[in-house]
Amino acid sequence: MYARAVDGAAARLRELRHEQCRRLGLAAVALGLAVAASEVRPALALPLLLGGLAVGALGMRTLWLYWDLLDRLAGERDAYVIPEVLAHASREATGERRRGYAASIRSRLGRPGPVCEPRAAAAAEELRALAAELEDGGLALDPACAVACMRLLSELDGCPFLDSPLPPEELRARVRQIRFGFKPDDRVAA
Repeated sequence: MYARAVDGAAARLRELRHEQCRRLGLAAVALGLAVAASEVRPALALPLLLGGLAVGALGMRTLWLYWDLLDRLAGERDAYVIPEVLAHASREATGERRRGYAASIRSRLGRPGPVCEPRAAAAAEELRALAAELEDGGLALDPACAVACMRLLSELDGCPFLDSPLPPEELRARVRQIRFGFKPDDRVAA
């Protein structure tokens, strides 16, 4: 990404967040008025209820657009200058999420699959090493690499690694890219 695109993405995130708050706030007011109108002016209750539901649906759509953009930006290292994107990506690098990823890798490697070819066996070794590093509390994981790990696991959701749609070379390359994101955790050493 270039600087102008990052600035545009940050502006779009702010715009979506404000729009979401306005729409969901208006929906809450309309629904509250619908409840009040049911006692005072029953003829207004149904239009206010329908209006509140419609604006609420638009607010939920805006909320989804916001999270979708945030998730897409988490895959762009240059977008990490946007605090919301960095915070979103950093959640993927927490110890709890890392342990979950390691458990998922080990579970997938343990599933019965096709006869292990030599190429697939090499990918399995890389994956076992990644799982061990994910569980190592003495290592910190770069947020961008944590997002790449999450995306790799969700892309391969439902299929064992040794029977994945990715060629073994690409799978190994993506795992190595994730593994390059580990470094000694300064907080543990202190």
